[in-house]
Amino acid sequence: MLKIREYRKQKNMTLRELASLCGMSISYISQIERGEIDPSLSSLRKIAAVFQLPLYMLLDDVEIIGNLTLRKNQQIIRYSEDRSVTYRFLTPLPSPEYDPQSLLIAFTVSPHSQDVEEPIQHYSEELIYVQEGVLTVQIGDTDITLFPGDSTVIQKNLPHICKNLGDKEVKGISSISPPIWGRMDLAES
Repeated sequence: MLKIREYRKQKNMTLRELASLCGMSISYISQIERGEIDPSLSSLRKIAAVFQLPLYMLLDDVEIIGNLTLRKNQQIIRYSEDRSVTYRFLTPLPSPEYDPQSLLIAFTVSPHSQDVEEPIQHYSEELIYVQEGVLTVQIGDTDITLFPGDSTVIQKNLPHICKNLGDKEVKGISSISPPIWGRMDLAES
C-alpha cells in the first residue's frame, strides 16, 4: 500500500504543494493517495524525490514489532545495479512515525567489484567494520586496506569508494549518521 498521504502529512504539506513540487495535478495526487489509480514509476520517483526518500519507502509496509525491533525476516535487502553488492538494512527505515538518526547496514561485496563506479560523498559520517575478507576503502587519494576485525571512519563530505580487489567475498557492517537516503532506491531481490 502506498504511504504518500502519511509522508505528506508528516511534512505538513498540502496536496497543492506536493502537486506543484512534483509537476502533477492535485487531482492526480489525490487519486493516488486514495488508491483509485496506480501511479507510474516516473510519478512515484518524483514524489519520493520531494520527500527525500528512496522510492521503495512509499511502497513497503514494514511492520515494526516490539517498539523498534526488526526481526531478520523483516529486514529489507537491496542490491547494487550489477548485483555485486548486497545491502541488508539492520535498523528500521524512516516512516511517518519514526525518523531515525542513524542507519546500520550489513553488506557483502563480491570478488573483484566495488560499491559504486565513481567515488561518492555525502554529509554524513560513515563507519565501516569488516567481518570477513579484505576491503579497500579509497578516501580521497588514500587507500585504506581493512582486514577482518578492522574498522575505519569516513568523515563528512569526503569522496570515497569501497572495493573488493580479492578473490573472496567481503562481509561487513556500515553505520551512517545522519542517515542518507539518496542512493537507497537500489534493486530489489
